[in-house]
Amino acid sequence: MRRGIGALIGVMMMGSLAAPLAAQPSPRRDEFFWLGEINKASTVINSEEGLLDPALAPRIAAGLDAVLQAGAQPGGQRPNLVITFEPLLIEAAGVEATLLHAGRSSQDMLATVRAAMLRDGLLRLAGQLRRTTDSMLRVAERHAGTVVPNYTNGVAAQPNSYGHYLLGHIAGLDRDAQRLREAYARLDLSPMGTTVLNGTSWPLNRDRMARYLGFPDKVDNAYDAAQIAATDLPVEIGAVATSIALHAGAYIADVMTQYAQPRPWILLEEGGGNTYVSSAMPQKRNPGLLNDARRQASTVVTLGMGRALQAHNIPPA
Repeated sequence: MRRGIGALIGVMMMGSLAAPLAAQPSPRRDEFFWLGEINKASTVINSEEGLLDPALAPRIAAGLDAVLQAGAQPGGQRPNLVITFEPLLIEAAGVEATLLHAGRSSQDMLATVRAAMLRDGLLRLAGQLRRTTDSMLRVAERHAGTVVPNYTNGVAAQPNSYGHYLLGHIAGLDRDAQRLREAYARLDLSPMGTTVLNGTSWPLNRDRMARYLGFPDKVDNAYDAAQIAATDLPVEIGAVATSIALHAGAYIADVMTQYAQPRPWILLEEGGGNTYVSSAMPQKRNPGLLNDARRQASTVVTLGMGRALQAHNIPPA
């Protein structure tokens, strides 16, 4: 069973723990990117819906493009707030660019930015979780007839098929995948057009805005959009991440228990950072990958619970 176990644990660590730190695709889909997308949508939609003089649209669009192009350059300004993005747009397109702000607020804009960025993160996490379970399933199929001890209370209890054992862990990760899908559906709604607290009398085409930004539907209640959902959705996502980290930690705990035996039956492949040699006892191979993964799992649990503690007793918005 030596072959593949290091890769399996590596995938598990990457899939369930490293997703929040994954490298952003190009172009960077950060706050600056999504503020640009919202301004693009406002320029196109509002000029066609009669809320913006179509004659102004080309100049505003050109100024917006200049801001976005400048931000894409090394060291370019990429402001992450409406109040710091808009001065750049006004400088590039003229004061007429402020007409884009009809019927919108920094609250609904930044709520939309947060939803879009969290949505990207959940998609990355879901993809990595799928790859993790696929890898575990392949190992389970190869070891359907491999007998290993299972533990209760940290003590060897009964013999079991290693494949059956891994399928148990896969069942837990599958529930995490279900939770991700459910959280994604609640998150995947556009707050744009709710402005602040009570909505707006401007005849915004919220459905068209939602579609432009890739949302299948819109948030119904304006108070919920930036006041309530902004608190509970990150807490829910933190809980899902915590569950994945707990499952990763449970698997690692079993591997660590047998790894400490004089003759472990599951060994990490050496090299690639999986193990490292003790400075005082060169015959010893320390399970660096397991320790790193467990530390990262603990960090995820800390951050996930922190979302709830941070949101607790904080007034809306």
